[in-house]
Amino acid sequence: MTIFPVINSRSQSNDNRIFEGTGDFDLELIESHTFDGHTQQLVYRPNLHT
Repeated sequence: MTIFPVINSRSQSNDNRIFEGTGDFDLELIESHTFDGHTQQLVYRPNLHT
């Protein structure tokens, strides 16, 4: 699996846009932990996309 993390304020639908009007953010991976050899926790820091 490949992950491309981004927060995008634009949506293809009109349903409850959580980040509406906030701009676009890139997400920087700052921590990762592997639990039981299978489950991963990924912690990201948002950075305003320029």
